[in-house]
Amino acid sequence: MNEITAALHGARRIALVSHRDPDPDTIGSALALGLGLESLGKRVSWHCADPVPEQQRFLHGSERFTQEPPPEDVDLVVTVDFGSVDRAKFALPSRPKLVNIDHHASNDNFGTANLVDVTAAASAELVSRVIDALGVKWTPEMATAALVGIMTDTGSFQFPSTDARALERAARLREAGADLQAITYNIFRNKRFEALKLWGFAFARLVREQGGQLVWTEIRSGDIERAEAREEDISGLVEQIARSSGMRVALLFNEQSGVVKVSCRTSQWEPSVDASALMARFAGGGHVRAAGALISGDLADIRDRVLDAARAALDAAKTRAPVSA
Repeated sequence: MNEITAALHGARRIALVSHRDPDPDTIGSALALGLGLESLGKRVSWHCADPVPEQQRFLHGSERFTQEPPPEDVDLVVTVDFGSVDRAKFALPSRPKLVNIDHHASNDNFGTANLVDVTAAASAELVSRVIDALGVKWTPEMATAALVGIMTDTGSFQFPSTDARALERAARLREAGADLQAITYNIFRNKRFEALKLWGFAFARLVREQGGQLVWTEIRSGDIERAEAREEDISGLVEQIARSSGMRVALLFNEQSGVVKVSCRTSQWEPSVDASALMARFAGGGHVRAAGALISGDLADIRDRVLDAARAALDAAKTRAPVSA
């Protein structure tokens, strides 16, 4: 922590980078930290290769994100919530020092300084520790941004990663003025009509195997256009697939231009599969219970290969010791 805070205190111009296909943890973490750094007199810029999804734009400062990479003349680059530098989608500047703040098990410690805690429920929980260590006073806007990251990455405190630190931090953020109702409405209870149409295509193709332990579906090329939806509207779909009774492995295949984005969720109940290890077979990564991969090639071929690996992982899980959450 000392190395991280020293780098932040010592820099004047700081660029914060969120990962491609941004989720609320990467956006909320960057906003909370950046707003805190501005209160210390730092010049802060926010960068994300993809647009901030509509449902996250209620967060104060979200309009300040640019899709351009950080310039070479910043003093420090800080990445939040991604395990490898390629998740930025654009090239990061080579001259400035790089601080890497993350909680993914697949993180390869790519920074000049790294704050990586795979036991943390969310990167926003780690960022909150950094903000406290900097001696920054919390504002309601910062607290809301941090809380949205913790709430989404814990599945509203339902995932096995939810621990006392996450719950205690959430309580402290509420005390600091975090707007729970704004988070609840914008993130959990407000879904675009076009997104629901898109989800309908996926639900209509839902398949279950092995007595319901393997559940999967796909979004095909052209589905987004047919639903008049957006790429960001797919967010949250795999969690709904994972609600299927008896699920141990849930997979969503999202066909994009020349690649397939695979999202994986697994259950803590036996036979339990490590989602990160499964996705690592396809150059992906993530957490034990939530992971993904971006695979080049044809949808049918990729689907068959990933499903074969998932079936094998389930079979292996039936004969070995449990996987801890």
